[in-house]
Amino acid sequence: MRAKMKCSNCGAEMSNLNMSWGWKHLLIMVPILLLGFFPLLKLTFFKGDIATELSISDTQKRSHEGRMEIVGLITNSGSRTWTGVTIEAEFFDATGAFIDEATEYLRTDVTGKAEEHFKVTVTNPSPVLTAPDTKMVVKVAGGRTSPF
Repeated sequence: MRAKMKCSNCGAEMSNLNMSWGWKHLLIMVPILLLGFFPLLKLTFFKGDIATELSISDTQKRSHEGRMEIVGLITNSGSRTWTGVTIEAEFFDATGAFIDEATEYLRTDVTGKAEEHFKVTVTNPSPVLTAPDTKMVVKVAGGRTSPF
C-alpha cells in the first residue's frame, strides 16, 4: 500500500513531491551561520596571553610573626581584565636545586593598563627558605580573561 497525496484545491493525485530550499533561503542562512561561528573564532584564536600581558616587579621577602611574606607588584600591560590570577613563588638553594613553592590567588581583578599589589604568605617556613642564599623566583602561574 502506497501513501497517496492529493491536492487540496483540485483533488488531483500528486506523484512527485519536492521539498527543497531555494537559493534565496541559502543567502539568508549563510550570514546567520557566520555570525554563529564568530564567538567560536574569538574563543579559539583571539584569547589573551597571560605571559605577555602580566608581569611582576618590586618583589620583597620579609619575615613577620613566624611567617614569611612575599610582597610585590603585578602590572597588566594589555587591555584585557584578568581574573583569578595565580601568583607562584618558587625557592631554590645555592646550587639551583628546587626546595619549595608557595601559591596565592589574587582576590581582585587586574584591569587593563593597571597595577595591583599582592602578598604571598608562607606559614611556618623552614630555615632553608629564610636563608640568605636561597633564591626566590616569583611568576604569574595562571589566570582567566573574557575574549568578549
